[in-house]
Amino acid sequence: MKTSEAQHLFKSGMFNVVSDQVLQGMRPVGNIPLEQGFEIYHDIYYSKLAGALARTYETFAWVLGPDLFHELTGRYIESQPAVSFRLSEYGANFPEYLGATAKTRGIPFLQDLAQFEWLLKEVNNAATPDPVPVENVHDVIHSNNFRISFIEAMGIFQSMYSVTSLWAHRKEPRYMYEDIDWNKPESVLIYKKDKELMVEPIDPTHAEVILDLRKGKSISQALSGFSEVISPADNKKLFHILMRTGIIDDIILL
Repeated sequence: MKTSEAQHLFKSGMFNVVSDQVLQGMRPVGNIPLEQGFEIYHDIYYSKLAGALARTYETFAWVLGPDLFHELTGRYIESQPAVSFRLSEYGANFPEYLGATAKTRGIPFLQDLAQFEWLLKEVNNAATPDPVPVENVHDVIHSNNFRISFIEAMGIFQSMYSVTSLWAHRKEPRYMYEDIDWNKPESVLIYKKDKELMVEPIDPTHAEVILDLRKGKSISQALSGFSEVISPADNKKLFHILMRTGIIDDIILL
């Protein structure tokens, strides 16, 4: 049997019930029967994936409580087995999975909350940024036009619900989420600065401008779409945010 075939059978044994015909072609190592060995590896595999989901979606688990969270993650793991064993990549489509399950439809903010927590994970796992020096930004912000590229360790989160209000309580003893004022929209800038994860609210118009800049639009193109709602004072505040947070990776004059 080739190594690749053995690896495929081993994975199949953890994910599914192995047929007697397959078991006959394999030999156990040690005194544990093959069926029991696969059960042990399946339990370990499940435990690691469940643990990864619990660490990533900490606030989500806090809202649902341990029993319902365990049930949902169990169903997710069974329907979405990990292709690789890189736990840092597992659970990316968990928010989309939530949109298709009836178990969570009565709680409107859950999918957004899961998206927020995955974005937190992505930003936190990104390389420590080395932003462009502030003095270099000062040199070009008064230019007619330029394009900004951002550090990898940043993201914009927008929602109709204040999920950060829930996130802020995730370390406290669990109580009903209805006690938190989550039913209001928010825009949030998430970034890493000096190896520390930062989460701060920003003006929704500023959030849209940053998203346009991140798509590759020039500063004049990004601001022109909001010329009726953003003032020179707002522009100054936006540039202050960009410099203070250290999320600018480079500036290209046009």
